[in-house]
Amino acid sequence: MTPRVGEAIVDRVLEEPGTRLTYRQAAEITPTKPEWLWRGWLLLRALNLLAGRQGSGKTTWVSYVVSCLTNGQPLPDADTAVDPIRVGILSLEEPPDRIAARLHAAGADLDCVLVIGDVEDRDDDGRVVRRRWQLPKDIAALGRLIVEQSLRLVIVDGLGYSITGDSHNYAVVGSALSALAGEADRTGAAILGLVHPPKGSSDPVTAAIGSTAWTAIPRVSIVLGNDPNDETGARRVVRVAKSNYRLPDAGLSFTIGEDATWECGFVANVRASHVSAEDVTAGPETGEQRGERAEARSILRELLADGPMDAKDAERASGFSERTLRRARKDLGVVAEPRRNLAGQVVGWTWKLPDGQTANTRRPMTDWPSGPSGHTQGKQSVSAPDGQRTESGRLDDREAPIW
Repeated sequence: MTPRVGEAIVDRVLEEPGTRLTYRQAAEITPTKPEWLWRGWLLLRALNLLAGRQGSGKTTWVSYVVSCLTNGQPLPDADTAVDPIRVGILSLEEPPDRIAARLHAAGADLDCVLVIGDVEDRDDDGRVVRRRWQLPKDIAALGRLIVEQSLRLVIVDGLGYSITGDSHNYAVVGSALSALAGEADRTGAAILGLVHPPKGSSDPVTAAIGSTAWTAIPRVSIVLGNDPNDETGARRVVRVAKSNYRLPDAGLSFTIGEDATWECGFVANVRASHVSAEDVTAGPETGEQRGERAEARSILRELLADGPMDAKDAERASGFSERTLRRARKDLGVVAEPRRNLAGQVVGWTWKLPDGQTANTRRPMTDWPSGPSGHTQGKQSVSAPDGQRTESGRLDDREAPIW
């Protein structure tokens, strides 16, 4: 019997030596639920990413997270508190003494934190040398340390500096991050890499360093930057920008106080934030832009105070650019509803303020109960801007923290 063409091809491929792709029937694979260290924010057995401009407060924020996790205290919007865990910090940007100072200021349990140093290696002559940790060549050394020290979270500060080769090359970055993600899966730990975004980036999906591999490999990508709604520039916003799972309902905002003893910052006044990831990564606004945005909010409130209004009419009446008006609408939570003709086709849009909101109120934010900080106990003398703890430990009445 003459074989069909398809059968002949299959027989020839199977008989030929060389590499072959493996496969499994989907029915044979047991699906698993994600394992969260912090639901929505930090995934176990995976690589997570935090992108923020230099000086934005990434290491200060991470120190706060480490404080909660090593003390067994609940993180914002977490279902429950977790048992205290062991954390490793590998910084390619800061010396160990400054890392320790930040952890002191945050109130972390330092007995639960390992500050990871250089790699011990041998040169061509067999002599023991020390050098900086590199990806992907040193991934096995990190994996051994995670297992030996029972680390549940490893933070790599300055992850971009660890890549051997062009950190803008997709193949180079992808290979290094895939190895790191694979080691996270093998050891069961959550790995969090801290990186800087490229200048001018406003796309949260590619807000790491430039190559899309930076956010293609991690399961969760977080962005951190200045709150565009805060004209003082003191408030920061951190938000999940990309996830393989359900995104958190909101981001978080916080301010940074100054620890006078250790001369570094600490996180204070953590609360919910509805600022979008796109606005966080758009970069700081100029004073003129902030003024225009505030004025646009005021005018838009007045225009919509008496009820819904045609979007085109509102745009013309406001006198502001489309970009400024779009951001003002986000600030106010303006609802856009379509208008349809008898055939069901959209012929226009109507804008209105959220239900129950008047011209002089702001969109409410979710409240959370208070949690720990190195300064909630009043143990250290600090100086802080509005809303943060003073030397007496008293909170400024103008802005009591939610978290």
